[in-house]
Amino acid sequence: MINNFTAIARAFNRDPPHLARFIFKESAKSGTIQGERLNIQGPMSHEELKRLLSLYEKEFVRCPVCGGPDTKLVKEKRFRFLLCEACGAKSSVRKI
Repeated sequence: MINNFTAIARAFNRDPPHLARFIFKESAKSGTIQGERLNIQGPMSHEELKRLLSLYEKEFVRCPVCGGPDTKLVKEKRFRFLLCEACGAKSSVRKI
């Protein structure tokens, strides 16, 4: 159980369901969001959670051009892009 899950998602400036889907898919575990908490079925170590959050930040938060965290996810037709508000770069990201 992650008690401050929505605070983590807000720190990344992302929707909690998007971050939750990423954690569930990458860890091959299921779970639910209940209020401020993320309940994960099965054990998950702190190291594994830190690794997943770092991977999420690298792939869906940090700009690949300037490295800044001021980005947002935008959807155009069937594709999703990471749009950097600092340098204006637009990079494609995979669907979760």
